[in-house]
Amino acid sequence: MPISSTALDEAALALPAADRLAFAEKILASALAELPPELETAWDSEVQRRREEYLSGKVRLVPLDEVERSTARLLG
Repeated sequence: MPISSTALDEAALALPAADRLAFAEKILASALAELPPELETAWDSEVQRRREEYLSGKVRLVPLDEVERSTARLLG
């Protein structure tokens, strides 16, 4: 009998942190394996474009703490 997604969620969340991470990696890997190859090609192109924008100085990176403060202000 298949387990419900709610029961699976509860069981997964009850695992120790290391086991939850290992489980999450397995789930992510299985989902990524089912993606169409053209999606990976498109994402590779996007990563390359963003890298080139950064290296050329067209865009600047924003430190995480600054992003978190801005987000907190926006969300109240």
